[in-house]
Amino acid sequence: MSFINALALVLCVIGGILTYLALGPAANFFFIWAIFIATATGVALGGSIESFKNLVICGIAGVVIAWVASLVILSTVASVGLPLPVYAGIIVGLTTGCLALIANIPAFPAIPATVVGYAMTFAYLLQTPGKLDLKVLLSATLSNPLICISLSILVAAAFGIVALNLAGKLSTVKTA
Repeated sequence: MSFINALALVLCVIGGILTYLALGPAANFFFIWAIFIATATGVALGGSIESFKNLVICGIAGVVIAWVASLVILSTVASVGLPLPVYAGIIVGLTTGCLALIANIPAFPAIPATVVGYAMTFAYLLQTPGKLDLKVLLSATLSNPLICISLSILVAAAFGIVALNLAGKLSTVKTA
């Protein structure tokens, strides 16, 4: 079996299991879209163990930066005197610069993964009713994006590593 066919088979099984979890027992904190986006990022970074390690470290760094930006926006907008869209634009602009600058630290080399973590956090906060709220951001619950999006990144890294390893074992190498 070719690697692509083996990977397709593995993705069918694992994708089905993850979708079951996202629609069933883990529906309130397990987001299939976040897992597939993060997994694709890990593969795009090279699909190696190192790539998925960078996905976890840099992706979660992006989550933290977006989480901090959200805290700053929500806790200070009233005292700044600027309309929310203007003020949020300034804070997001400043913090997105941090997504690239953090790559100057050797532990955070994968800018795409940092950007993906940041984007997934804001996607969750802006598209899920009631989540862009200080109570949610400061809670120790699975509604907090610091927790649920970080967990999605961790699951994605595990999913990617398992999928690639299983596909590698199922595929055959053609010899001349």
